[in-house]
Amino acid sequence: MFWDLIVSRTRDGAALLRRLLRLRPPTSQQNKEALRDQASLLFSLSMLFAVTGIGNTIFIVLNFEPLDRPLLPVIGAVIVTIYGLIVTASLIWRRTDNAFGYLQWARLLYSALGIGWGALINALAHYGTVDQRALIIGLALGVVSTPIICVPAIVAFSFFVPVALLSVVAVTLLGIADTVTTVAFGSYTVFAIVGIICTNIAFDGRSKAQAALRREVATVNIFLREYQEGSSDWLWETDAVGRLTSVPASLAAIVDSKAAIRREWRLDTLFRATEKSTNHSQLTNYLKQHLAFRDVTATARVGSKQLWFNLTGHPVHSGDGHMSGFRGIGRDITERYEADLKLAFLAKHDGLTGLLNRKEFVGRVAKFCEEGRRFVLASIDLDNFKKTNDTYGHHLGDELLVTVANRIKSALRPSDEGGRLGGDEFAVLIADADLEKGATASVRLSELIAERLVFRGHSVTPSASIGVAALEDTADDASRLFFKADLALYRAKAEGKGAVRRFTSDLEDEYEARLVQEGELAAAIDNGEITVAYQPIADLFTGQVLCLEALARWHHPQRGQVSPATFIPVAETSGLIDRLGELILRESLKRAAQWPSTVQVNVNLSPQQLVSGQFPTVLATILRETGLLPARVGIEITENIFVDFSKSVLDQLSAIKAQGIRLVLDDFGTGYSSLSYLQMVDVDGLKIDASFLRQLPDRKVEAIIRTVTRLTADLNIHLVAEGVENALQLQWLRTNGVHFGQGFLLGRPKDNPPLDWIDHLP
Repeated sequence: MFWDLIVSRTRDGAALLRRLLRLRPPTSQQNKEALRDQASLLFSLSMLFAVTGIGNTIFIVLNFEPLDRPLLPVIGAVIVTIYGLIVTASLIWRRTDNAFGYLQWARLLYSALGIGWGALINALAHYGTVDQRALIIGLALGVVSTPIICVPAIVAFSFFVPVALLSVVAVTLLGIADTVTTVAFGSYTVFAIVGIICTNIAFDGRSKAQAALRREVATVNIFLREYQEGSSDWLWETDAVGRLTSVPASLAAIVDSKAAIRREWRLDTLFRATEKSTNHSQLTNYLKQHLAFRDVTATARVGSKQLWFNLTGHPVHSGDGHMSGFRGIGRDITERYEADLKLAFLAKHDGLTGLLNRKEFVGRVAKFCEEGRRFVLASIDLDNFKKTNDTYGHHLGDELLVTVANRIKSALRPSDEGGRLGGDEFAVLIADADLEKGATASVRLSELIAERLVFRGHSVTPSASIGVAALEDTADDASRLFFKADLALYRAKAEGKGAVRRFTSDLEDEYEARLVQEGELAAAIDNGEITVAYQPIADLFTGQVLCLEALARWHHPQRGQVSPATFIPVAETSGLIDRLGELILRESLKRAAQWPSTVQVNVNLSPQQLVSGQFPTVLATILRETGLLPARVGIEITENIFVDFSKSVLDQLSAIKAQGIRLVLDDFGTGYSSLSYLQMVDVDGLKIDASFLRQLPDRKVEAIIRTVTRLTADLNIHLVAEGVENALQLQWLRTNGVHFGQGFLLGRPKDNPPLDWIDHLP
């Protein structure tokens, strides 16, 4: 086992020695780099050898009486010439970078140099005296040991072999054959051989390590270059005064490539830290105090564009401990930073209008309340926005909302706040104002909103109802203030479009009373307190009952009869109208199924019953339940249904007609542009409002009724005169061709109305 190890190591050593003593053209990049390293070191040694060798040669020749011994100057001149050739070959290599060729020439020249020095030592031994023997032996030992530090080994041995052999000859010529001299010279020769081999082995290992390091550095540089080119991260470095000494191309291209080339940038002036920095100090302080920093958000302005960067860096110290600059990593985070800003903005603002969203606006109102600051809250709701949205489309509706929001923004002072609470609801916080100033500002805002605008060829004049409330009671919180502003808003909307209403205590009293009414009405629906009375519609000439109108009645346990004019609006505003309407519809159709087939039933329809879009379905269900023929049912609609007229309303009315049910337009003549409604909806009859009959025998009223009579005849629909209360009215209607009527003269609403004839008809 031991001998195997010895043999293996011997073989490895022999192979290494053969490789060191071999000079071949490079076959790989690694070999080229190794030859270049050898040539580089040999160049430096050659310059040193040439200077010292030429000097020593001249000194030795001059000290051995060259005039009496002419051979010495000749040999010296040859040696100096060889040194000159070595220097020339070295300089040529520096220009051509042909390491292999240089080493080939060096091998030849150093062989010649070894022969030259050997010849000189032999000449000195021949001419030297006994006193000069020690000097000659020392010179021989010095020359033999010279190649110990020389690489490559082939060049070193090219010099060593001839000079060593010739030195042995010279020592022999001196006639010194004692054991000490022989052993000393032989030992020194062996030492020189081992030294040459060890030096070259060490250099070979160092050369390989440097080559590996260069490859690793090149690989790392490739990766870094690819990383910098393909990543938003880049490396930066500054000198001791803060100037950038390493500027990545990506950063230079973004900011200023010319300045980057001139290296005129200072890190603290190019980038300025912002409030978003995670550290307690700005970037400049980190640089001045030589502190490491991490994830500092800094900004740089390029023209009109603001760029954002994330910087991490640490100080770099030189070998003597002095700070030589900073080195770190940077990243362009402009896109991410702007996205974060947008997300932060959207977290507090409405995405469509840019105003504060509900949560943020309510939070700021709450903060004002907590601080006890004087301010006014204006609650804003656009009038008829749903109609505009349905008529022109949601896209135009969104543009209208944006326009209104921009007008609100233009009216705000820096201390005010504006928000969109949802849909077409807005709100404004008017700082440092009392109720009087707040109301005045709200009126101006209402006028600003109401300015006409044109969207894609459509002329629109928006309007807004505004409710105003002020923080007067320190006990009020945000929810209480919103409640007051909303009460004022509801009153403003009830008073008409574009109204501004201040909050007063009576509004809250009315609200509380309405809450009581809503609770009582809900209980009345559940407890069966709501009943149905029927008022006849009869032929004015024969007295025959043709139809009965179903009317809701409420008998309150304490207050007695409650007027429909009181509880119907409560049902509409509270959302109870669907339950109340369904109750009346089911009861009246069930009752009508028991009447003679010649008697029809009319049921009133509130516009609020069409909001959910379910009324046609409910009507069809009740028809199936009662078994009543659809032709015996009439649905009375008022002109109020056209105030918020939309496609949904039109579709539902069409669905009612499709079931075979009659549509009757009630209270005709009291609304805006009544005739246009006849074009919108295919009705089966009109009921002219009672207010016209009360004004008879006014000539204008008479003309209006005659005109309506001719209109219904031309449209082939029936006409019913409402409010027939005396014989004079009855006679006038008969004379002017109005065949059907309804009123107290014909019969009041009753639980059990006549089903055939009006007996007391004059």
